Amino acid sequence: MTLLLSIPSLWALAFALAKIGVFAGLIAGAGGVLALGGYHNGSRAAHTRLLSYSLLGAFIGFHSSLAPVLIQAGQINDAGVMGMFDSDLVLLLRGTPVWESAAFRGAGFALSALLILSLLRTLRAQRKPPDSVFYRLAFIGQALALGLVAYGFTLSGHVSVLDAWLRAALAFHVAAMAIWVGMLLPLRWCCDDVETGDLGDLMRRFGRLGMGLVAALASSGAFMLLTLIDLIELFTTQYGRLMLFKLAAFVGLLSIAALNKLRHVPVLHLPGGSRALARSIDRELIVAMVLLLVTAIVTTLLGPATH
Repeated sequence: MTLLLSIPSLWALAFALAKIGVFAGLIAGAGGVLALGGYHNGSRAAHTRLLSYSLLGAFIGFHSSLAPVLIQAGQINDAGVMGMFDSDLVLLLRGTPVWESAAFRGAGFALSALLILSLLRTLRAQRKPPDSVFYRLAFIGQALALGLVAYGFTLSGHVSVLDAWLRAALAFHVAAMAIWVGMLLPLRWCCDDVETGDLGDLMRRFGRLGMGLVAALASSGAFMLLTLIDLIELFTTQYGRLMLFKLAAFVGLLSIAALNKLRHVPVLHLPGGSRALARSIDRELIVAMVLLLVTAIVTTLLGPATH
């Protein structure tokens, strides 16, 4: 019986961990700021927690974005960990896909961090609830910042050499996944917060958003899959088999989301309803983490046979 994956090198694992860090940063950045739009109890503490969630994501994402350049230098230098910090070699990587991708991702996360720090400072200075300008600045600014991060995904890997439509689909796919998964933790917090208000109305509102996100994920994902590989390769290559596993995880995520919408949300008014929904969201978070782990492996350690 053959193994699904050969044992990767430590450098390859480091690249995969960096990709996971970028995913985590993007997810927290998107979810925390988007949840400001009513997915909380309206208190200053709730605003601060959501912004801190996004700020942590910006911190993790920024360092994870720059890491591939250092890892690439260490891999080329072949001098162990210290070889990563050879400044001359690092500078020689300027203009390469790994450098350009890191530049856009790093700039996006840096902009996100500056925006969130500004929002936190404004929030502390105000004595009344934030006005509409506060939220508009948060949404537009974070969209621009994380748009740079999403664009950075199109500049490296096997997708970077393909046409603009496929790269646009990848950026769209990454953004939709970040919003969906990023919102799960704020929704979980709402289940535990007795001051949130009408939890059922809030979950139904997210359900409508989720339907659009699922459509975006499915359409962009199908377009990329059919463009990158032949269907037979799903069963005959390591990349294809991992893609099948990723699809299975995505179907699992959809199943839990559907269960939440059709079973748990309608009975939120009953005793224990919010706890049952919270446990279901916990399961959704676990499946989402598995999905992101597989995505990091597929996009870092493997590639389609034809690319």
